[in-house]
Amino acid sequence: MNKTIIIGGATIVIAGAIATGSLLNNQRQDNPFNIPAGEDDSAGNAQKIEDLYFEGLEDKDRYTFCLGKEEIKGVYTNAVFGNEKGNVEYISEDISVFDKESNKLYILGRKIDYKYSGNANLAIQSGDGSLEITESGVTTEYYKKNSAPIRIDYNSKIINPAPDRENTDWVAIKIKSRGTLMGLTQERVDEETGDAKVFCSNFSLAGQLLKNGAFITPDFFSFEKACPDYSPNPGVSFSGNFKFECQNIENKRGIELVKEYQEIEKLREEFKAINESGEDDDPGAEFREIIPESDSDDSDIQNKLQQLRDEMKAEATAHD
Repeated sequence: MNKTIIIGGATIVIAGAIATGSLLNNQRQDNPFNIPAGEDDSAGNAQKIEDLYFEGLEDKDRYTFCLGKEEIKGVYTNAVFGNEKGNVEYISEDISVFDKESNKLYILGRKIDYKYSGNANLAIQSGDGSLEITESGVTTEYYKKNSAPIRIDYNSKIINPAPDRENTDWVAIKIKSRGTLMGLTQERVDEETGDAKVFCSNFSLAGQLLKNGAFITPDFFSFEKACPDYSPNPGVSFSGNFKFECQNIENKRGIELVKEYQEIEKLREEFKAINESGEDDDPGAEFREIIPESDSDDSDIQNKLQQLRDEMKAEATAHD
């Protein structure tokens, strides 16, 4: 079936167009999942509404899924904080859905790996100091479509690198300082948590999607370009490279992957409740009881659950 994509203001018809470029001009009612009027998300109806939501995503005439990967690598500098300078690596693996009615690509689930290594020099009266900063974090996120980050908005012809994370406290930060004052040298290590140092601003797709680093086939989309020099605050800047690609997959498989992220989200909430209760000093012990290995033969989700165990342990350690 031929589908229509909009690229840089031009309309192009291709067979089986990729999710991020498809546009079907039929109009739908405001309630695409046919949830009966008057029903709310009560205990009795919650499962039914959720089932209808996922059934709605099976509609191939409206929705197309793609499996994406985003990479941002570059240099972060902070002239205010001791001329700090370091290298950033941000990698996100996404499952996304393109909604032909809204003409937008939404991230429904993602796993983010982040690393940063930097140095700074501090000049103080009668002495000097140096800092070594290392940051690392792994986080997973699940979204319903009505609250999901937008990767590409074809209406405004914008692609968004590293859409804001739901959690801004997922990165473990270690600052090792060394200072010399009046001939005496001291060292100390401070630990805290925060968000990723990624400040790659939006790209316009208007008039340039088919050039300047973009590549399109009926089932694949990629975009690669240098991030514009960007300063979120005076003295702070980020300069690097952005790469994004998305491969079409069947709706059924896409929904399965989304449900895996949903399961991880539920397990995270259960673990959080147990951890806050203070019933166990080992955050992994109760978590292992919640997710016995025999519950699933799916090696992929078991790997994700193990990553979540490790992530939760790291978060617990960072907050101690």
